[in-house]
Amino acid sequence: MERRRSLNLMKFLRGISTTLLLFLAGTGSLNAEEIGIGVLNGTVATEAAFLNAQPGTLAQEGETWNFITPTAAAKTSATGLKTVRGTATQASISFNNPGYCFSNGTFAADKNRDYLLMDSWAGIRGTENVVISQLPDSMAEYCHVEIYGDCNTTDRDMLYTVNGMVKTIQDRENFSGTFNEGANKVTLRYVPVVNGVITITGNGADSTRSAINAVRLISPAPGIISFTATPPEIMEGSAAGAELSWKTWKCGEVTLNTKDGENIPVTTENGTGAITVNPEQTTTYVLNARGEDGTKSTAEVTVTFKKQEPEILVFESDKKRVVPGADEEATLTWSTVKAQNLELTANGKNIAITSENGAGTLRVKPTETTLYTLTLTAGDGTQKSKSLIISVLAENTPNVLVFLVDDMGWQDTSVPFYYQNGQPVKTALNNFYKTPSMERLAAQGLKFTNAYSCPVCSPGRTSLMTGKNSARHRVTNWTNATSATLNESGGALPHIQAPQWNMGGMDETEIPLPRVLQNAGYRTITVGKAHFAPPSRLFSNPIHLGFDVNIAGSSIGQPGSYRSQDNFGSGTYHVPDLEEYHTQGTSPTNEKQKQNFLTNALTQEMKKQIKRAVDDHVPFFAYMTHYAVHQPHGNPDPNGDYDTYTVPNGSAFESGVQVNASLRTFATLIEGMDKSLGDLMDYLKELGVADKTLVIFLSDNGGDAPIQQNYSQNIPMIEKVSAVAPLRGRKCSRYEGGTRVPMIVGWAEVAPESPIQQEYPIPQNAVNHDIVAMWDIYPTILSMLKLKVPVEQKVDGEDISPYFKGDASFHRTQKIYHHYPHHHAYANFYSTYRQGDWKVIYNYIDQYANTDLWTSNGYKTAGRFPWQLFNLKDDISESNDLAQDPAHQVRLMRMARALIRELNQVDAQYPVLKKDGKIIATAYIRMPDLPDVDSDGDGVPDLIEDANGNGLIDPGETDPDDPSSVVPLQE
Repeated sequence: MERRRSLNLMKFLRGISTTLLLFLAGTGSLNAEEIGIGVLNGTVATEAAFLNAQPGTLAQEGETWNFITPTAAAKTSATGLKTVRGTATQASISFNNPGYCFSNGTFAADKNRDYLLMDSWAGIRGTENVVISQLPDSMAEYCHVEIYGDCNTTDRDMLYTVNGMVKTIQDRENFSGTFNEGANKVTLRYVPVVNGVITITGNGADSTRSAINAVRLISPAPGIISFTATPPEIMEGSAAGAELSWKTWKCGEVTLNTKDGENIPVTTENGTGAITVNPEQTTTYVLNARGEDGTKSTAEVTVTFKKQEPEILVFESDKKRVVPGADEEATLTWSTVKAQNLELTANGKNIAITSENGAGTLRVKPTETTLYTLTLTAGDGTQKSKSLIISVLAENTPNVLVFLVDDMGWQDTSVPFYYQNGQPVKTALNNFYKTPSMERLAAQGLKFTNAYSCPVCSPGRTSLMTGKNSARHRVTNWTNATSATLNESGGALPHIQAPQWNMGGMDETEIPLPRVLQNAGYRTITVGKAHFAPPSRLFSNPIHLGFDVNIAGSSIGQPGSYRSQDNFGSGTYHVPDLEEYHTQGTSPTNEKQKQNFLTNALTQEMKKQIKRAVDDHVPFFAYMTHYAVHQPHGNPDPNGDYDTYTVPNGSAFESGVQVNASLRTFATLIEGMDKSLGDLMDYLKELGVADKTLVIFLSDNGGDAPIQQNYSQNIPMIEKVSAVAPLRGRKCSRYEGGTRVPMIVGWAEVAPESPIQQEYPIPQNAVNHDIVAMWDIYPTILSMLKLKVPVEQKVDGEDISPYFKGDASFHRTQKIYHHYPHHHAYANFYSTYRQGDWKVIYNYIDQYANTDLWTSNGYKTAGRFPWQLFNLKDDISESNDLAQDPAHQVRLMRMARALIRELNQVDAQYPVLKKDGKIIATAYIRMPDLPDVDSDGDGVPDLIEDANGNGLIDPGETDPDDPSSVVPLQE
């Protein structure tokens, strides 16, 4: 047993990444008392089954285990726990109100005892806990605690707190017979025992539960409790150094030396000690302790020595904004390290500066909005730059209102976005919905029929804030409301899963749009849904993105309820900051329900904030981001006229379509959202700023209207035309219904005499059919406000403001790609590329011909041709796949390469392949298997020039799209 314990511990320690590393020798565990406790639930998980099963690595031959069958929401106790040697003790255990007790079903007659121990579990969170008391004398001060947890899921983080010490299990697979630290077990060493009691708690009250399948308590030998370095990393030139501190138990002799043998005199009192070190290189320190019983223990800690890199520590201005014509000055201040040369530019022109030890100041007097950039050049040629803006806001500086709707489809409006032969087509959905305010904005502005966002909400919102395609910013899926997880919301697939995308949300190195505007002197306001990051991350609070005001924005992606009677939900999905609108416990009048319904409450809050900005004579950026029209669709918006809606017949779309009765409720949410748009435009006019306020209306992703379909194994539900007819698919889909969104841009009030409208005379009642994207908004707004994209912010979006000038010669680059390396109830692992009227789709799970794989809705995927090709001009519903048509194979090959190269340029992440629950490879895109296609007509087939078929030009390969790039054929 001792040999097994040492080997398991060594494997654990070698696998952890930390500066603390403990090696134990002669721990005395051979004579230690151990108590094993297992949970039993279900019919097969019985003590008799345990005794009849073969021993395992945890439950060994001859060991005595204590079993308990806890009851959910009750207190279940067991007393007189025995040690593994069968010795009775006075110890007892109590499961206090576990919320869930379950048997995984992994135990069978041919399984060993480990499987039985991992078959059953009790789930705890919040105040639910497990208490082990009256521990034997050998565990009176400290105890080693092993917790085994497997909740039969593939994506759950389970936190355990044991008398103040914390460890986490990342449950990513079902128990396979092997115990892995951090994956299905955690070990806590030298847990302090409080009055003979060990208390185990789980995840927080708003999260999923932590599973407890088994617990093992081990009496510790004398040894090193802790050995740490604070900080673990010191910078070159630091005078403070790092403090090494340690704590031991029952050890009479403690020595310290470096790994290379240098002895460091230390003093230890009552088992504890500390010393400050200041190494000049990365150094490992070794602490040795001898126990009172003669046992020896050793611990190592490494202090990393980090060389100081050239850096601009500070570059700031004491003013963000100066008054035009006021002859006003601002002071620039900077501080740098390792700068051989410093250069300052103003709107690209050099300014002479002087610095002392890399620091200095300069008085400037900008007469126009100016981008100042400080560039450091180090002795080795390394360059670093930082920028800031001092704005000189002229009278015609516009305000901006971005009006973002959640889950609104391209056809969820009375405004027609579908055109045939240059004429609008009123569809069944257009005739069903009532959106007079959208009609009003379209009449006085510009409608975009080929506007795109991302497949789901967080990626689209992050693209708006960063100006980047989701493949670049890597928030490729919706972020979880409680923790950073993969979010395979359609259920995990056995062979493929998402990569480690930015599950924690937007990277903190980004320079979000509101921060640029805030730095330029704008009042930045967000009211409504945020959904940028989980609650533990910085950007879960939009204030950190550069918003001066945040109302109702948090980590959640949908409201618990739209009704004030429900306080807008409770628990995780409660909408914050709107207490004055709550009417819980009362019977509000119909008028009060209208006033306090979530959509209207948010509108009232936005009005207040806009008025404050206007009263303060400050230009504003208002981000009105409604929770509507996301689910839940259970309660109609009283600001809509529910009784006037007649649910259309599903045959208006295609056979087999069923329209859910909740479509009427959904329509009222659309109507209430539209009323908000009109109310804000009216209020801007009332405040006298409508003529200088730009309104940008759009949705964050494709539609999710409650229009359902039947499906078969050959045509899944998500591939049909209906919810966003005539587009195919819906929210998250690879088809147009998943990413094409309604977009309208106009002035809140048309006033040709307005100076800003003279510069940007947005065409009225106009329509534009060019491809535009959510990530174009970032550079477009900055361009209109005479601001520059920060040099540190690499954007994919393009400035489309020439459209707002009516420039008929301007066309944004007519291509766009989407990348969704995830599994969702509505979609599975895809990338798409549109160029002009043509679109290709790559389906990652269709590329493995020798696997028998199915999605959660029964759609058989294995062995299908992974590429699709559509002509959207002739086939807007994407019903005629031309990918295997010989007449279009050259086009397919060229567009496939273009997609791959776009993704390669942004270092996109790809799905990963699994086998037996383990990641074995990356699922890169494979070029179409068309060996005879010669795209450039040079006589050499594409797949000869691109020998490995990855779509890139690798060393030794030539370009299949360039006839001058030829590799000779070999015999």
